[in-house]
Amino acid sequence: MRQEVEKELIKLVDKVANESLEPESFAGICESIGVVRLYYDIEFDKDGFRGVGDESDISKYRYIELFNSGEESDIKKVYTYYYDGNEYVHACIEFKKGMTEEDIDKDTCSFIANVIYLIVSRHNMRNMLDYAENFDTATGLPNLKYMGEKYNRSMAHNPNAEYVVLYANVKNFKYINDRGGVYLGDSAMAKLARIIAGFVREDEGVCRIGGDNFAFFVRRDNLDVVLEKLKSVQVSGLMGLRNGSHKFSFRVGVSDTEAKEFGTRLEEASTACIVGKTVLKKDVVVFNLELSDEISHNNLVVAAFPDALSAGEFVPFFQPKVNMQTGELLGMEALCRWIHNDSIISPADFIPLLDRKGMIHELDMAILIATCKCINKWQKMGVKVPVISVNFSKKNIFIPDIEKKIMAVVRDNDIDSSMIEIEITETAKENEIGRLIDFVRILKENGFRISIDDFGTGYSSLSLIHNINADEVKIDQSFVKNIRNDDKSVILIESIVNIAKRLNMQIIAEGVEHDIEGRKLMELGCDNAQGYFYGRPVDFNTMTLILNKPEFKAIEP
Repeated sequence: MRQEVEKELIKLVDKVANESLEPESFAGICESIGVVRLYYDIEFDKDGFRGVGDESDISKYRYIELFNSGEESDIKKVYTYYYDGNEYVHACIEFKKGMTEEDIDKDTCSFIANVIYLIVSRHNMRNMLDYAENFDTATGLPNLKYMGEKYNRSMAHNPNAEYVVLYANVKNFKYINDRGGVYLGDSAMAKLARIIAGFVREDEGVCRIGGDNFAFFVRRDNLDVVLEKLKSVQVSGLMGLRNGSHKFSFRVGVSDTEAKEFGTRLEEASTACIVGKTVLKKDVVVFNLELSDEISHNNLVVAAFPDALSAGEFVPFFQPKVNMQTGELLGMEALCRWIHNDSIISPADFIPLLDRKGMIHELDMAILIATCKCINKWQKMGVKVPVISVNFSKKNIFIPDIEKKIMAVVRDNDIDSSMIEIEITETAKENEIGRLIDFVRILKENGFRISIDDFGTGYSSLSLIHNINADEVKIDQSFVKNIRNDDKSVILIESIVNIAKRLNMQIIAEGVEHDIEGRKLMELGCDNAQGYFYGRPVDFNTMTLILNKPEFKAIEP
C-alpha cells in the first residue's frame, strides 16, 4: 500500500508543479488510502478573523473541498495546523464506509495531510499572487492591467462592435471619509464597486484605477444606460451615516474617438473628466476634436505666458466708475488685456486658465506694477487721478509676504497707497477666510482701500462682509442683468444695498449697460455704476484724454 501511496503522491506533486489543482488531482491519492472526502475548513468570527472551528454550527465554516467521491463515510480525521500559535486551518479526511480504525495507517494519513496542506498552501499563495496581479484587493474589481487585456480580447472577438471608454470619478467621496474615517471609506468603496460592477455586460469591463476613480469600457449602445446609472448609486449598510446609506454620483469623461489602444482612450477620457471638473463644470464630458483643440490652445497659452509677461504684453485697460445721479467720476478699475501681435486676446481665454495653473500671482503683480506706473505718469502730467482698483485672485493670499510685495510696488513707483484699491473675491473655505482677514487688515493699516468683487455670488457673502472691513462692495452683473424682469434679483440687490449702507460701505453695480438699469438701481438705493453705459475698458492714452476732461452724463430719475 505504501508503494501505491508514494506513487500517487509523486504524481500529485508533479501535477501541482505544472498545472492548476482540480478535484481530480486528489483522486489517486485519496483512493489509494480509502478516502472519500478531503477538505479544509476555515472559521471566521464576527469580525472576519479566522478562529477555532465549531462542529455544532457548520454555518461558521468556510469549506475548501479538495475531493469528494460522493460515497458515505463513517470515520473522519481532523488535522489542525497552526500559525503563530493560533489555530489556522483544519485538514479533514473522511474514510469510506466500512473501514475501521485498524484499517487506517495513521502515520501515512498524517504525512499525506501535511504534504497536501503544504501543496494547497503553495497553490493558494500562487492564486493570491495571480489575483493581486490582476485585481484590486480592496474592491475585488479588476485592475487596470487586467482591464486593458480584457478590452483587447473583446475588441478581437467582436471586431464589428463599437466600444467607448469612460473615466469615472466619485464626486465628494471625501465626505464619507470625514464622517466615518478610513474604515467606513473602505467599506463604502467596496460596496460601491460591487454595485457598479453590475452595470457592464459580459464583453464589457469596469476596473478601479485607484482612490475614487474607476474606468469602464462599454458598447456604444450601452453608454447612455451606464451614464444614467452613474448619476445616482444608492449604497446601503454604511454604519455611521444617517439612515445607513448614501447616494453616490460620478463625474465622467468619455472617449469616443477612433483611437484603438486602450491606454490612449483612457487618457482621453481622463482628460475629458478633468476638463469637466475644472473648466466646464459639467458631470459628463465627451473627448472630441473640439475639446482636443481647446486643450492644445490651453497648452499654448501656458507655454507662451512667461515670454509674454517678460515682453510686457499684459497691460491694464481702465473702466470708469461713475455716480449715476451726478455724472461724477468716482474711480476706475484696471482690467488685464493681453496684446499679442497687435491683437487683443480676451481675458476669458487666459485668466481662468492661469488661475487654475497657479500662475495668476505673476499676472496680478504685473498688472499692479503697470497700473502704478500709469498713475505715476498721470501725476507727472498733472492729471487728477481717482482711486484705481486692481483685481487680486484669492490664491495670492498664500504667497509669502504678499502684503510687503504689494506695498513695495506702490512705494517703488512713488505713489500713495490710498490711490490703490485691492479687489478680492468671495471664498467659502475657512482657512482662506482666516488668511483673507489678516491680508485685508494689514493692507488697510497701510492705507489701501478694499473692494469685495462679485458680491452675492459666493457661499460666504454675509460671513465675509461681517469679518472684513471693506470699503466697497460690487453688486455682480448677473443681478443687474436681470433687474428688469426678475423679482429675486431686485430683492437681492435691495438687501445688499441696505446691508452695505448700514456698514458704511460704498456700493458699485457692475455691468450697467442701459439707463433703465441705472434708473432701477437708483430706486433701490445704489447710485454708483460701472459698465458699458459709461464706457468700455480703454488703454492708457484713451483714458488720459478722458481724465483731462471727465464728462459723464447723469441718469434722470
